[in-house]
Amino acid sequence: MSFANTQCTKVLSNGYVYKLETESFQKMVKSWGATLAGVGDVREGLADEFRHLPIAVSLAVSHPPIAQGMVRTKTVTAYTNSFPAVDAVLEKVQKRTVSYLRSLGWKAFAIPPDTDKYDPSFAARLYPLFPHKTAATCAGLGWIGKNGLLVTPEYGARLSWATVLTDASLTASGKPHTKGQCNNCRCCVDICPAKALTPDEWVRGSCGPKINVGACTERLRENHSVLGAYICGLCVLACPQVR
Repeated sequence: MSFANTQCTKVLSNGYVYKLETESFQKMVKSWGATLAGVGDVREGLADEFRHLPIAVSLAVSHPPIAQGMVRTKTVTAYTNSFPAVDAVLEKVQKRTVSYLRSLGWKAFAIPPDTDKYDPSFAARLYPLFPHKTAATCAGLGWIGKNGLLVTPEYGARLSWATVLTDASLTASGKPHTKGQCNNCRCCVDICPAKALTPDEWVRGSCGPKINVGACTERLRENHSVLGAYICGLCVLACPQVR
């Protein structure tokens, strides 16, 4: 199957047949500010609330230079992945994508970025029903690393993600990832101060990488007592994919 230059068509109210190439659509979304953009078929495993929206547009914006996310004290070094300016760009791109698809007569629903998942809005309450990792892996943009994060070959895990679910007849823009691509690398495993990670690779349909959530949470609490924030992020920095 070819994943490039695939087309979706829509007959508008005036009878005009609109053709949209997947590759052109991706380029357009990137021109709006997305660092990465992809399309995936996610109908398998969709929650009932989303059965009518089987196509996911995966959007990502890269983080600023590493130095801007570093936090250091005499006893703790950590990296934050919370960047309000990045989230603002991501939300702008997401809204424009939704508006564009709707203007052509398709349905489109925005799953908010990770940082909004505790927001009381309707969309944020639905966030747990559809992880951004599903959209990104189905679009072939990346895989789930041994640190449990979405890892891409271009930026490692230093990206913020959002998703637009739609019924547009777009075809997958890349070959879906169904297993991890970290291979023998264990950089994140070895650097984890909580020893919460294992070298097991992710495989779609499994429970994911085995992470000791309790140990990770305890480390975040310890960092909070020093830094005033629940951050660690060393597994992000250790990834050799990081630019």
